[in-house]
Amino acid sequence: MDLLEKLIYPIYQAAIFAIAGFYFLCRQRYRSGLALLAFGAGWLWLCATPAMATRLCESLERHYPAQEASAYSKADAIVILGGGVLTQSVLAAGADDPYGPATRIGFGLQLFRNARADLVLVSGGDQAEPMARGLRRQGLPVDAMQVESTSTNTHENAAFSAVILKREKRLRILLVTSGFHMPRAAAAFSKQGLEVIPAPAYDPIYPSWEAHPWWPKRAALQLSGRCLREYVGMWWYQIRGWA
Repeated sequence: MDLLEKLIYPIYQAAIFAIAGFYFLCRQRYRSGLALLAFGAGWLWLCATPAMATRLCESLERHYPAQEASAYSKADAIVILGGGVLTQSVLAAGADDPYGPATRIGFGLQLFRNARADLVLVSGGDQAEPMARGLRRQGLPVDAMQVESTSTNTHENAAFSAVILKREKRLRILLVTSGFHMPRAAAAFSKQGLEVIPAPAYDPIYPSWEAHPWWPKRAALQLSGRCLREYVGMWWYQIRGWA
């Protein structure tokens, strides 16, 4: 993770405000210093609350409600993006629960079994091959799958997958990724001239919020950071012409 990407996350933003605050305190500019320290602490606390994290995530997901696999219209291909949770229960040989924690490949497999498309393309750098192996162990035919394993980000997922899909003359796709990632992913694939049907998979990024919604939790802070990264990513993709 480079420095600029780190600055997207609330804990690093709060650290910058703290450093600036202590600088002003050392210069005996107490009002400015205390204001910066208070703002940094307040922002960190807010992003660490389940209420804030849930609101950020729902704002990204609201246009892409999840549905049963059988409810989607048919397409030319199912594209499953890496980046979700891949646990040992799915990667290990003999795993028998494709609908468990690795929910992107699990939902993609459900779409295939419901005859929504007859080709599955997995895309996602070093996750692509493990995903493909997991799908093969669950009975997906080798001739019904393509693997794109060289991409390192969502833009490359879209660009490299589009080359494969266009070669196969499969332009209408069911795109499987997490709901909070779908706005950027769908825009990137559409930019490549593909007709995208968003098919969000459940991603267990929502921890069990047992505490009060305004009581800070580490998991909420992580979720807020991931959502803020998506907002910055969408802005950056629009500037670069990738979405």
